[in-house]
Amino acid sequence: MFKRPLVAVIALLLGASTLLASNIDDDIRDAQRIRGLALLHAVRIETIDRSQLPAYLRAQLASSLPYSFDEYARILTALQLIDSPAAARQSKLLDLLQQQVLAFYDPLTHTYFAIRQLPDALPAAARELPLEDAIAVHELTHALQDQHFAIGKTDYALRNDWDASLALHALIEGDATLVMMARLAAAAGMTLDDLVKNDMIANALGSAAALMRSDNKDTARYFVDELAFPYVQGLRLVVDAYRRGGWAAINRMYADPPRSTREVMHPDEYFAGHHTPNAFGPKPPLTVPGIVSVEHLGEYHWNFLLGPESSRGWLGDRATIVDDDYCQPTVLIETKWESPERAAAFRKAYVEFLRAHSVVPEVSVRGNEVDVAYGADPVLMERFVTR
Repeated sequence: MFKRPLVAVIALLLGASTLLASNIDDDIRDAQRIRGLALLHAVRIETIDRSQLPAYLRAQLASSLPYSFDEYARILTALQLIDSPAAARQSKLLDLLQQQVLAFYDPLTHTYFAIRQLPDALPAAARELPLEDAIAVHELTHALQDQHFAIGKTDYALRNDWDASLALHALIEGDATLVMMARLAAAAGMTLDDLVKNDMIANALGSAAALMRSDNKDTARYFVDELAFPYVQGLRLVVDAYRRGGWAAINRMYADPPRSTREVMHPDEYFAGHHTPNAFGPKPPLTVPGIVSVEHLGEYHWNFLLGPESSRGWLGDRATIVDDDYCQPTVLIETKWESPERAAAFRKAYVEFLRAHSVVPEVSVRGNEVDVAYGADPVLMERFVTR
């Protein structure tokens, strides 16, 4: 199980924030003024050279996974999220991160890290924008979130729940991105209220995410899309909250955050108080040796694999990966859906998807529940679907 899903590491590092020659005191004041919250104590600040960043990123990845990066790549491959372990080479992921990270706030050490140099890959057009102060407040908003809402503690509590952790990071990053947008709007003579009257900021961020995907063709689409999700979908969620009640409405969300990516992807459900049951326990469905991981995928991941029509109506899931004596995986998938009809749509799409990837699954359907097994151990697969 992921101690912290990879996106949890990246989302806290990836804020595209820079603190080069800007006045940190001014940026702190701006963050507090825009967000309507005051720091409860001073923020620890460190400045590092870009040459130090790869080592820091490697250390964060190593400390955030309960297994090696190679094993992590094998798990993503077993779940069909990437095509092969080679698609998740650590060097590729580090290259992607280094292109994006300009500064970061670490809630575990409560430290703001500024990086002296801009990344070489930063587009020339971006260098001409007034980003320095606006994006700095993004990361300083994380400090405000940390001090007022204990985001580091909440994140740690969700370390074994991939779906719920991703949903939490959508709130965290959407909030900080809205503060960043407010700072940019002020520089252009606009107010935040002017921006949130329409969807221009969320759409602009979605376009930026699409550009990021097209600019990183050598990186598996899964990594790029998962990086973008907390910012794009999280901003839409937070803008909806702001329209309903300003920053006070966003503050209230931390006491009752979205519990699943479904609630992030369909904000009306969240704001209506319709929490997805989303119960997840890391206990595997069978007592067997060789269990590598038990994961909670959520609507986001099924949408990534199968598209919106086949992932709609998701209520819960558990994915167990088991290795045999030769380190060959068998995957046991349990899912629940709103209705037998939604379960049937998922079953049809998932079986077609697996077969298109040369995978022959065993399937069991019980009303609104669908169990799917595939992999190296046919005995385990049969035992799972007939249990």
